[in-house]
Amino acid sequence: MSETYPPSKRSNKARLVSHLYDYTSNIAESRGYDSNRGLAAGTAAAMLGLGLDKLDTKNTSSTAELPYSEEEAKLIDKVASSAEEMQGEQAHFMDRFMDILVRSTMPDSPEAAEIQMRMHDPSRMKKPPLSVRVFVKNLKALSGKIGAFFKIQYGIVHVFTWHKPTKTLCVLVAYTCVCLWPHLVLSFPLLFLLFGVIIPGYLHRHPMDTPELIPVKRRGQSLLEYFNDSKDDSVLIDLLEERTQLADEDPSIHSGESLSSASAEPRGTLNKSSPKGIDSADKLNPKDKKKFVKSQVSLLINMRDLQNLTGDILASIDNGEKLVNQLTTFKDERLTTFIFYIVIVATSFVLFFGRYIPWRIIFIQSGWAVLVLCHPNTKKYLVSVTSNPPGVSHKKESDSQGNITSEFLDNFDRQDIIVDEQPEVRSVEIFELQMKDVFKQEWNFYAYSKRLFDFRDSVRIAGRLPHGVDHLGKVFPPQEWKYDFGYANNWRIDTNPNEFLTIRRLDRTHLKIREEDSEGWIYDKLPIDQDTTQEFRRRRLYRTCYRYARPPKTYKIE
Repeated sequence: MSETYPPSKRSNKARLVSHLYDYTSNIAESRGYDSNRGLAAGTAAAMLGLGLDKLDTKNTSSTAELPYSEEEAKLIDKVASSAEEMQGEQAHFMDRFMDILVRSTMPDSPEAAEIQMRMHDPSRMKKPPLSVRVFVKNLKALSGKIGAFFKIQYGIVHVFTWHKPTKTLCVLVAYTCVCLWPHLVLSFPLLFLLFGVIIPGYLHRHPMDTPELIPVKRRGQSLLEYFNDSKDDSVLIDLLEERTQLADEDPSIHSGESLSSASAEPRGTLNKSSPKGIDSADKLNPKDKKKFVKSQVSLLINMRDLQNLTGDILASIDNGEKLVNQLTTFKDERLTTFIFYIVIVATSFVLFFGRYIPWRIIFIQSGWAVLVLCHPNTKKYLVSVTSNPPGVSHKKESDSQGNITSEFLDNFDRQDIIVDEQPEVRSVEIFELQMKDVFKQEWNFYAYSKRLFDFRDSVRIAGRLPHGVDHLGKVFPPQEWKYDFGYANNWRIDTNPNEFLTIRRLDRTHLKIREEDSEGWIYDKLPIDQDTTQEFRRRRLYRTCYRYARPPKTYKIE
């Protein structure tokens, strides 16, 4: 609940604020708005006027019931008149403050009319008001996503400077093809969507088995590198460096100290030569003062527009990322497969039949159709076509359309698209190690380890014991893989260790397999020249694991 005050207390507050308002207004009128003190007094009067307006709006009773005098009531009504034109209580403090400041400093001025018309723009008033917190938050979020635009910028520079000859030649070939066949402008985005988004998303979710290639040392030089080999830089790089040098030589951007000293020097000279003190020294031409106020108000307006622009850009980027990740990353196999077929058909149609289509007429008619549909008089026809009633607000229409779109994507199902790809199958192996007790001549369990732990093992050569776990339930499959559906101890013993040693091409110099052993144990064959008392035996356990699909690839602009 809001706190209420007695009428006398409210009256005393309003009287105090009104007296301060009268005092600052008198100073502003006597000094004039063309001086710094007059401008400061006018600004204080504007803020006090907003305080009076706030006290007036908090009052639940009428003005006549309060113990205000008639002059105070007229004063409050006069101060609140500008705020009523700025949407009353819904107007933001900064907008109301700028409105009062413009009215008081630039009355009956074309610049003031232009600024007020911009401030009162209906489309602009629907946007959020200026907030430093929101402004800084949007700039911080946008700075984290603007890296992609800088990559495009430097990519264009690399193309023009022949940083990579193959890339520059590809751009030249693509440009030549577009000049010869303009309909390829439509096919390039489709090809990028196909080979740059959908297919990499599928390969990420369902990776292919690629053989391991033996790296070979590079020999010689390619033909493109031979022709591109030059000790000189591109002309574009010279122009960019020259521009940077000119910017560095500009004294106005080097340091704030030179600016402050340059601005402080004439001020001190004026203070010494002027007998009237600081106020007369700081006086400016009224036209210059109006330009100063106009520039400051325009700065605040531009900051608000920039804040809302960054918010719109961030919202568009988030919606684009969400749409791309939902449609092209095979998160829904049927939906992305359906889109893949559509893109394939559209790309093939544009590439093979695009030269026979009258694209000029299509683009002209499309542009006219879009602008005609945006005409206000066509809204009633569009509303009648849709299922929404005419009385629904724009916000509800957008929300309902968004819900319909998300519901369609969530419930999309095509029975004619069969996604029955077999999962990948691999085997996870682990070695059960047992150590021989020298005194009891018994084999005791040591650990389950991923090491064979023979005499060529680096850990054993270093004189250390291998790491492991004491239970098979602690052995997990690799990331993105799952065990077969069964019990936790669904591990099988490799009863043919000879085949295992042969396939892995392991050295059997210090390994032996007993003929009477049928449990798959591989024993140590102790070397004669080593004085060791640790003897191990091990056997191989394996279990099947599956990978149905990797987590979908997430596209994010950074």
